[in-house]
Amino acid sequence: MASSREEQVRNNRRIARQMLGLVAILLMLIGLFTVIGWGIAAVRAALDDTERRQSYADRLYGLVMFDTLPFDDIHSVDPAVFKQAAIWGRVYEIQSNGGSLDDYERDETTGSVILPRLEVDTYLTNLLGPDYQVEDGSFETSEMNYIYDEERQGYLIPVTGAVGLYTPEVESIRTQGGQLYVTVGYIPTFASTTSLTLTTPTEPTKYMDYIFTRGEGRQWYLSALQESEMQPEPTATPDAGTTNVPTPDPQAVLQDNLTSSSSAVQESAPPAEDNGTTSSEPAGSDAAPESKSTVDGSAQSDAVADTEPIPEDGDQPEE
Repeated sequence: MASSREEQVRNNRRIARQMLGLVAILLMLIGLFTVIGWGIAAVRAALDDTERRQSYADRLYGLVMFDTLPFDDIHSVDPAVFKQAAIWGRVYEIQSNGGSLDDYERDETTGSVILPRLEVDTYLTNLLGPDYQVEDGSFETSEMNYIYDEERQGYLIPVTGAVGLYTPEVESIRTQGGQLYVTVGYIPTFASTTSLTLTTPTEPTKYMDYIFTRGEGRQWYLSALQESEMQPEPTATPDAGTTNVPTPDPQAVLQDNLTSSSSAVQESAPPAEDNGTTSSEPAGSDAAPESKSTVDGSAQSDAVADTEPIPEDGDQPEE
């Protein structure tokens, strides 16, 4: 009786030890998988530079949208180019951060937004460095004129829609020769209503390398812009018989947007007055069909050939 009781106690202790061992093993496995998960997340975070690439895309937005020409030295570029990029880059920055231009003062005469000079200068300093000197004042570019209000210390910005030719998409960021190379893909906007494209482009049509040099405080500043070795993937060749829709000229698209946003819509022109000439068509005859617009913008007219009436059955034409 006593032996059976001792054996039962030993069995209970053995079961308790086994349960404790299982719990310990389970906790070890949980800890192991947790550590592995942390490690994978850390590796992914280290390899994923999405946030960094997006920050450079926002930083270069103003230069990309107007398709700035390549340069080897920022001091060789017309300052108006950088000032225009800073103005629209700042506008984009305000809107992308949830702000609104309605919060800014407006000019009573033109209704233009007054963008403070300080914000434009700060944008340029962050992009080009503190050594780049900015002269405030009115200036003009090939796209539009910018008026500087000396009294209110700001630039008059016309209220427009999408005026950019491209939007940036940073493909890669790499360090080479002590410089930072940011490869940017240019995605066309073609936001104009005159665009003949059936869908909005989603892939870059070209790539550019923005080169940054390290300045004081380990901050990178733009120093050059050059064409990239990266090339866009070739588009599929249209099938035979398929109408080839031409791609609109980006510069024309930009000019159309700027013109339509800065001027009122004109009233429709009145119909042309009769100049007294008579039609050569006989009375009762059908008028020639109107000209049809082709895809490439040219107008073609269908010629109407004069034919004799078809004789009815049994009737013979007179000699």
